[in-house]
Order: sequence, then structure tokens, then C-alpha cells
Amino acid sequence: MTNILKSVLRTGSAVAGVAALSLGAFAQTNCNASVGPDIIVGDLQDIANYAGQTIGSTSYDAVAFGTYSCNIGTVWCNWFSSTNQHPVIDNNLYKHKLVNGAGHFEQIGMSWLKHGFFALSNNLCCSGCQSTDGTHLGVRCSDPYTASRNGGQNGAGPRWQVNATTGVFTYPPANPSYSGSVARRCRVDTADLETSGTSVHYFAEAQYVTQDDATAGNNDNNCSYRPVAATGSGTVWNFSYAGSTVRENPAIMAWATVEAGVQTTNIDIPGDGRVVLGWNVTPLGGGQWHYEYALFNMNSDASIGGFGIPVGSANITNIGFHDVAYHDGDGPGNVDFSGTDWTSSINGGVLNWSTTPFAQNQSANAIRWGTMYTFRFDANVGPSTSQAVLTTFKTVMNVATTVDAPSGSPGGPMVSFCDPGTSGVLPCPCNNPAVFPGQGCDNSSSTGGAALLGTGNASLTIDTVVFNTLGEKATATSIVLQGDASNNGSAFGQGVRCAAGSLKRLYTKNAVGGSITAPAVGDMPVSLRSATLGDMITPGAHRYYQVYYRDPIVLGGCAGTATFNTTQAFDVTWNQ
Repeated sequence: MTNILKSVLRTGSAVAGVAALSLGAFAQTNCNASVGPDIIVGDLQDIANYAGQTIGSTSYDAVAFGTYSCNIGTVWCNWFSSTNQHPVIDNNLYKHKLVNGAGHFEQIGMSWLKHGFFALSNNLCCSGCQSTDGTHLGVRCSDPYTASRNGGQNGAGPRWQVNATTGVFTYPPANPSYSGSVARRCRVDTADLETSGTSVHYFAEAQYVTQDDATAGNNDNNCSYRPVAATGSGTVWNFSYAGSTVRENPAIMAWATVEAGVQTTNIDIPGDGRVVLGWNVTPLGGGQWHYEYALFNMNSDASIGGFGIPVGSANITNIGFHDVAYHDGDGPGNVDFSGTDWTSSINGGVLNWSTTPFAQNQSANAIRWGTMYTFRFDANVGPSTSQAVLTTFKTVMNVATTVDAPSGSPGGPMVSFCDPGTSGVLPCPCNNPAVFPGQGCDNSSSTGGAALLGTGNASLTIDTVVFNTLGEKATATSIVLQGDASNNGSAFGQGVRCAAGSLKRLYTKNAVGGSITAPAVGDMPVSLRSATLGDMITPGAHRYYQVYYRDPIVLGGCAGTATFNTTQAFDVTWNQ
């Protein structure tokens, strides 16, 4: 009877076709692999195309994607319609295009949220569904929502009231007035649309967010994507599927399917959620390279407010930024979150993009859950392994992650090491572990630990090496230390020192906002400074660098003399 009721609730000729889908249409997925409820998007199943609408001087189109959820966990999932104990479902649209030989990957549309209301007991992903009365999605069961349901305007809720890390949201949702065919749906500026082809690809994405799935720690596989094709012109466009659903993967993972060389990495923010960074570097010829980075916030409530890429002394041109627009009052007070583009600047060999800080504007244009922002530039230097830095928005934390960035060729490599407590390195001595790899031990300001970044050209002929730190005490006196040997670490104040052998204090700086740059304007280059201190570096030699800094608040478990801390270290190979 419940299945009949759900079918009646979902009227329309397309419904019967999708509701009949079963396990035979797909390969069986990893059912019961997760403990607790585990909701995934088993299929993006149908498409609803809507008439366009002009708002002001801008023409928009709208589309909706049907979704088929599956519970691949071991416990049923709440699906109560009149509380906040049910899933919310988003639709997103992405575009990949080759521009002058290099790929651009961007999010071009996003919807408001469909609120779940009744769970069927179908068998799309798994066999042996344990049926329920519709107030839960049973173990190994699946439930469809058609595109017209997901594109429904009246019951849609805004994203801003949802904490995607915990799955908690306000119910009933905010309901500001709306009008027109594109309101609350996956809205796209028609200026971003062109016919699909060998150089233009589109991808639909859907995500389920729900509390019990998040509480069980199973919310990092709730996105799936499917290729779509676009046809039309002017203000009239239609979308159709152009491939199969790729389960448990956000659309940023599709980038690598249409462009060679793309890499991705997951970044899990402690006590918060996951963001995914993708990037590619394309040689343009004539000594130029295009750098493209896309940052997708899957479920981080802290959100992202800053992004930095080491560029050293490279000549940087064509700096670009792309975001996706909130609409129809999706923000506190029914006012859209800001759409102001991030500003960019180059300081100390690092190219930074940032939005207005949370302390100044809580509705500033941060990368919030379910959105992806793109950053790009051209450089006259090819890539090498380096570290990008993400800065969270609501509570400022700097997170370092490995990427490809402009190198200082022909200089030697600069490699981060000495992560306390990992790979045989001594743990932090004061019960103050680093929050992330690429950071030193945590400090009394709870920044998660100070990170050392190295950029530039490690060449004895053209030495442009610059060291930057992030996450120190705000105004700490800091010393750049060089050693001619390394080890697995020794306790050094509140931190761990891996630079060893003959030690040289190269520079002393006072931090500004927890950061130093050395050498600064007017300072000797690193290799020359080393020579003046009696350590003449020869081609092929390694030197090991760390920064230690003043922290007068002694952490519990440390001796009273432990009034300083350290970053992690850099192993630099110096070439001729």
C-alpha cells in the first residue's frame, strides 16, 4: 500500500518509468559496507527543462535532475516529513571548456533544496531491501524523487539554514516570496551556455544531506554526478543525459575524465567537513603554462575564505576567479549571500585570493557547502610539487595541502617534511599535535600549528628562495633556522626540530598576523646569507630549514622553559 501511495503522490507519466527501476539496471554497489545509515545518490534519473526568464538585464535558464537515493548502511535513515529529520537534496551544474588549449572547469548553476517527505522501499543499489512504512529509508532500500519533484518551487528551502557537516537544518525552512520559471531551481546564466561538443562538456550533480547519516560519519560519499549535454541557442536551452551516473563522487572528479593530467585531493577539516581540491597545469607553448585550480566544498560548515598558491618569482598573468551565484534570497534575512569576486594579490612569492573576512561580513562570498570556486593564472614557469594554503572562513584556520605550482627551475626541489608524530618523526612533546600534515605542533593560540612554505628558485646562481609561515602566534619573534643535516626530530620547546648538524640562524623577524616572510626586501638571499655565516653551500647539497617562534604560554606537560615552538621543516636541494 505504501508503494502505491508514493506512486500516487508522484503523478505524471515519467514517474512510472523511473519508479520501476531496479537492481538490474546497475551493478550492485558496496551495500552494508558502512556502519549506521549511509545515504548515497544511486542515480540521477531524469531531467526537467524549464522555460527561461530574464531578470534585470540577465537571461537565465533552469533545469532539475531527478535523484534515486540508496541506503547502503546497516541502519535505516530517518525520513520524517514535518521535522528536520529527513534529507535535503541539491542540484548543481558544472561546465568544462577548452580555452586556448587549456581546460576551464567551473560551477555554473545551483538550486535550492528539495526536502524529503516519504521513503519508498525499492531495490536500485542493493538486493534484499528491508521495507519500512515510509518514515525511514530501510537498510539496502532505495527511494526515487523525479526531476519535477526536485524542481518543485513551493516546498524548496534555502541552503543557508543547513549545516552540512552535522546535517542539522532549520524546519520549516525560510520561505521568501518568489516568482518566475527559474526561481529556486538550478538556475544558469545563459551567457554560460553553449552547445556540447568535443571542447565543451557539462555535468549534473546531486547531494543528500541528513543528520543521522552525518552523525554516523558517512556523509563524505553523498554526492554523485552524471554527464549531460546541452543544446539550444540564445535564451532557449535543453539538457539531456550523455552518460551514466558515477556514484559516490562529486562532479569535480569528472574533470579528469575530459582532460588529461587533472589531479584531485580530499581535505578533511578537523571537527568540520570535507573539501576537494582539483588542479591541472597545461603547457601553452612559448614558455607559458596555464594553472587551473577548482575547490569544491562538499560539507564544510566552516567554509573557505582564502586560497594561496606559491608562485615564487614567476611572472604571473591572466589571474582569474569564478564563483556561482546564490539567488532568490538564499542568505540570512532572505538576502542572498554576497557575490563579490575574491580579490587577488601576490605577496612574498604567494598568490592569494580572498573574500571579506567573516568578522566584517558574515554573508561574504565564502565557498560554502555544495559550491565550487575556480582559480586560474598563467605563468612563465612550469610546475613542481609545492603547497597550497586554504583559509577557513567562519573560524580562521590555515590548512596546507600538496599541489603543483610554478617552480623556480633550474633550482632544486623544496620538500616539506618533519610532520610530528608521522612517518617515524617524534610526536609533539606537550600533548599538542599538529592538526594537519605540513604543520608544526599546535601552539597556545590553537592555530593548529605553524606551517612553513617554501617558494622560489633554489639555485646558487639565481637564488630567489623565500620562506613564509602561517599559523604562528600573532606577533611572535621568529627565527629562520638552517641545518646541514636532518633527523627524525628532537623535542625543541613545544615543538619538534628535524634540522640538525651545523645550525645557522639566518633571519630574525616579527610575525604580522601569525606570518613572516624571509628573506624580505633588503635581506640577503638565503644562499648568500648562509655563506656569510660560514656555511658555503655547494651544488647538489641539501639544507634543512625550520622556523622557531616565541610562545610564552607554556602548555600543560611541558617544562617551564618551553616558551617557543616550531614549524615543520623543508628539505631544499640547491642546484647550480
